[in-house]
Amino acid sequence: MSDVKVKIKGWCKNYPGDRPPRFLRAFLLLFLAQGEAHGYELIEKLKEMGVKYETYEFGYVYKTLRNMEKEGLLSSRWNVKEKGAAKRIYRITDAGKKNLSDWARVLANIKDSIESFLKAYEEIENK
Repeated sequence: MSDVKVKIKGWCKNYPGDRPPRFLRAFLLLFLAQGEAHGYELIEKLKEMGVKYETYEFGYVYKTLRNMEKEGLLSSRWNVKEKGAAKRIYRITDAGKKNLSDWARVLANIKDSIESFLKAYEEIENK
């Protein structure tokens, strides 16, 4: 897998909403659009970008991958050629690529909204 050039900031401890938004599916699709990978590789890519999952939360990532496969966004196969335990290798499907494009549009809209919010907030703060 090639390196992703995106870096996100971790959420602050005092996030003011019920819970911070999660874009796990978008990131998984992004990584898999770059090439197939197994679950732990995807978790490592998330960590490199600043999205940290504790060991006990790894199951959430794997559950998300399985759900995405059921929805037809991913396909998988077992890799039994390497030493050690067999690993499930995930690959993005055409439906997954379309969903990734949908995510890109949604995130661009969110980015515009956040920029608009911050501009309005700066105007209030500078009064």
